[in-house]
Amino acid sequence: MTTQLSVIVPVYNAASTLRDAVTSILAQNIRSMELLLIDDGSTDETASICHELSLRDPRVKVIAQKNAGICAARNRGLNAASGAYIAFCDDDDILLPGALRLLLNTAQSEQADVVRADYELFRENADGTYQKQQHSPGQVCRMQKDGYAAFLKNSGPQFVWNALYRREILADIRFDERCRYGLEDFIFNMAVYRKTDRAIYLPQAVYRHFEGAQSTSLCQSSKALCARVRALDPWMEAEYAAIQQRCEESEKSTVWLLRKAEAVTFLMHQLRDAGAPAALRKYAWRTLREVLSRYPSKTLDFLQIAGENKKKTAAILLYQLHIQRLYDLLSSDDSTR
Repeated sequence: MTTQLSVIVPVYNAASTLRDAVTSILAQNIRSMELLLIDDGSTDETASICHELSLRDPRVKVIAQKNAGICAARNRGLNAASGAYIAFCDDDDILLPGALRLLLNTAQSEQADVVRADYELFRENADGTYQKQQHSPGQVCRMQKDGYAAFLKNSGPQFVWNALYRREILADIRFDERCRYGLEDFIFNMAVYRKTDRAIYLPQAVYRHFEGAQSTSLCQSSKALCARVRALDPWMEAEYAAIQQRCEESEKSTVWLLRKAEAVTFLMHQLRDAGAPAALRKYAWRTLREVLSRYPSKTLDFLQIAGENKKKTAAILLYQLHIQRLYDLLSSDDSTR
């Protein structure tokens, strides 16, 4: 029997959360599925938990490797996957009930290569409790019909864990293993969009992402932040290449402007949340300006971004005026995309 779906879970020191993640995946109503747990050199009880789970359910397969990072683990999973479709889940998150069935049915009925959906984000408070971060989901959108810019705007941040991919479209696409501290999802998805426009976004939430105090979603060290700054170059390269492939000539400059604004806003969030010192901030902004200067385009104009959201408009204005530090005064909630 052909495997319908492979779910790839990179695992590292996840003894306290892995069972919940796996339970949420195995509870999905999928006829033929394999769950690939890629143990990335865990040093706690994770390895034994992985094997315990595989003994309980034949759909669970364990692959162990020396610690090489989340990208290497996901790539190992991609190389081993046999499913017609691929999904990802982190070892400390959960898939919501019916998530994979919704994504798979949509992919099959629409003959889509990519199906994205909304997600829930819970952020850890100082006291250890989690609080849901509100955001407005986009509208149903088909890249092939509605255009590239509309798809990116509606589908929001380009993570991989709230999406389903046709495995054939990923044949020559892998995660950039230099990105051990973030942005690997964005680069990966831009490579996918460069290859296909058969992508659909659904506003239903399919995934619950927990952003803990030690999450890789947050920069907890100068090392992590510097790594993300270095990743700006391959990210912008991937964004620019996708735009050249997916956009009409008349709209390329506008869409590129919006993606540059995304990078500016992203970096402001990172620097603010990390409480980065002045020297590191200077390095980060100098790097971004150098990266963006390599591409032919119009100057960033905050008036052209004004229709996006208030935070992004403010970020571009502050960037233009070289007073990015004032962005720290804005609220850190996620009420807008």
